[in-house]
Amino acid sequence: MPSEKAPAPSPPVEVALAPPPVEGWWLSACCLVAATVMGLTLQLTNGTLRSDALVGLSVTLVLSAGAVWGWRLGRGTPRVEAVLAALLGGALLLQLRVMALEHPGMYLNLNGPWPYAPFYWGLAAEALVVGAMLAGSERLRRVLVLVLLGLHLFLGAWMLRISPSPYIDVFIFESQAVEALLKGTNPYAITFPNIYGHGLFYGEGLTRDGRLLFGFPYPPLSLYFSVLGKVLGGDPRWAQLVALTLAAGLMAFARGGRLGVGAAALLLMTPRGLFVLEQAWTEPFLILLLAASVFCACRFPRALPYVFGLLLAVKQYTVFMVPLVLLLTPLRGRALWGLLWRAGATGLGVSLPLVLANPSAFIHSVVTLQLHQPFRMDSLSYLSWWVSQGHPQPPVWIAFAGVAVALALALWRAPRTPAGFAAALAFVYCVFFALNKQAFSNYYYFVVGALCVALAAASPSPAGPEGRSAPSSP
Repeated sequence: MPSEKAPAPSPPVEVALAPPPVEGWWLSACCLVAATVMGLTLQLTNGTLRSDALVGLSVTLVLSAGAVWGWRLGRGTPRVEAVLAALLGGALLLQLRVMALEHPGMYLNLNGPWPYAPFYWGLAAEALVVGAMLAGSERLRRVLVLVLLGLHLFLGAWMLRISPSPYIDVFIFESQAVEALLKGTNPYAITFPNIYGHGLFYGEGLTRDGRLLFGFPYPPLSLYFSVLGKVLGGDPRWAQLVALTLAAGLMAFARGGRLGVGAAALLLMTPRGLFVLEQAWTEPFLILLLAASVFCACRFPRALPYVFGLLLAVKQYTVFMVPLVLLLTPLRGRALWGLLWRAGATGLGVSLPLVLANPSAFIHSVVTLQLHQPFRMDSLSYLSWWVSQGHPQPPVWIAFAGVAVALALALWRAPRTPAGFAAALAFVYCVFFALNKQAFSNYYYFVVGALCVALAAASPSPAGPEGRSAPSSP
């Protein structure tokens, strides 16, 4: 009986994968304008309450909500991208002009006949590099973005040199906590000098005999970064400078294109960026880990759980980011749970060594202290404006109620993409800060950073590598 030939295997069948949502140009435009408006608003009053600053905050809030709600509007085309790049160039020129006309910091120690010469030379070089990046080819942009990062490091180093000892408690907290940790002392069990001589900024019962009765007021990961800055650069603020530079680099390469490098430049050239660096605020660490999380979601999903865990561990209020992870990744069910437990384990792993050393001191310094913080009339928030009009102080829960509503709206309307995640973060935290008892430049600088990350991560065109067909299994 003749043997039967086995049928030849059929070739793989091309099955079109469901393409991910693609953000329209409306999301990019809203994030671009909102980041610019918020940056210029912070320049007006350094993030304190004033009527024109409140208008800028309101415009930013409306635009960030518009980015979340109207993300489907408009279709990305090369012509639209060119228009957005031109708009971005105009925003950068406006920011450069403002930076050139105002002092970049508050506690500057200026010496010599031309103390601002490095600053102006750096701004001029940044203007040339950004113009070439927006007008040049993709290959040229990849080279020039490294030049831009180098220029930012140069300007930041100049700021640290001419403002070596800013008169702000945050710098004292970081410097002395780093010294304590390097000497083997628990930084959450120490006290700090009260440089202001009063307790108006800290709440009742937290000052005595010229000392502040709490330890380092930020999570351990923030302190680890500051230790690196002190050990490697001689100043804990070097960590913030490097963090912002790395964040811009991750933004530029998350998706590529003119909008990616332009968004990185928009962050680095935000008018109060050097002021935030001078004051030693820790939001640059938050922006770095946000940019890294979005970069991983776009390029290296396997690293996302661990980077996202570091993001959750760097500040107290990052807890609001947990539900928004549904926008950051398409994972659901057991796969999503796997991402979350890995993120949680990472955050606990970097935090527990210092937490367990003295749990009560840690809770007092990092958690309870936040509950005792007083209502600040100079905050850039709607609550401060309301009280300034003669009304009684509103309850604290209003900010959390606003966050709950903002989270619900974001999860309902925002795109399930890395850009949608960053835009939703900007919207949620803008609501939280605008309704809070304390909100200053550093808080809203994070909003600017989130808006820039969203702009950098927005899909450049409907057809990307995720939308290509893939062979099915035989």
